[in-house]
Amino acid sequence: MTKKEETHAVRVWLGYALPELASGTGRERFYQHMGEIFIPATVQSMAPQGLQAYVPSILPPCGHPKVPDEVALVFYPSRQCYQQASHASVAGRAYGALHGTVFSFQAWQDRPASHSDFPVPFEGQPEQSGPVQLFDSGGNWQQGDVCSEVWLRGGQGVAAFRQGVCEAMKNLYARPRQGLLGVYYYLDDDLLVAWSHWQQQGQVLQADDIGELVWAGSATAVTVPSSPFADYAGLTVGPGQAFNLQFPLSPVANEG
Repeated sequence: MTKKEETHAVRVWLGYALPELASGTGRERFYQHMGEIFIPATVQSMAPQGLQAYVPSILPPCGHPKVPDEVALVFYPSRQCYQQASHASVAGRAYGALHGTVFSFQAWQDRPASHSDFPVPFEGQPEQSGPVQLFDSGGNWQQGDVCSEVWLRGGQGVAAFRQGVCEAMKNLYARPRQGLLGVYYYLDDDLLVAWSHWQQQGQVLQADDIGELVWAGSATAVTVPSSPFADYAGLTVGPGQAFNLQFPLSPVANEG
């Protein structure tokens, strides 16, 4: 299979809440922090430095340790722009440090550490793990409909789960559905997280025989003030909500 080059510099993020925010009353504090601080701060801190699109999803609790509390796609025009934005400015470093107030970066009680990475092009092999770019038209992910879905390995073995995902992605790669503009996904032995970009109303990508569908939903377009000094109560965030943040692109975001 011929590899396709990366079209965007995309960070695929899987976030696992701190132990004290993962359940019970702490879970409500997690939702509050995400809506009042973390999600708005992403746009306010990083859009001036090149952020192109941001699609976070807050997953409902399901009791399985491998299912994240939040997943997100974060788009930049280039990897260099991402690195510059994240590490060369005080705002970028402060935003990076903000993650540690909500998310755990250490594994605990079978829950993985929070992590993110750039996807690699689809190779068509079931052993391929981590974030993958199936294809991407290069369009603006703030526009159209972005669907997210989370699957767990069911009763099948690891090899069967991986093979089933690989075959489904091969079919989609060879015969993209009408109106489908791009697909990114994350895969390991137990978990599949997929994002799809549609011209209009989206749909779930996978079939029921892949595994157990934990959650699927379309992102709601929302705006936040561009200034961190604006009077703003924040977003109302709850389980099973996905957002597609709407904001004007800075000149930096149009480079690359």
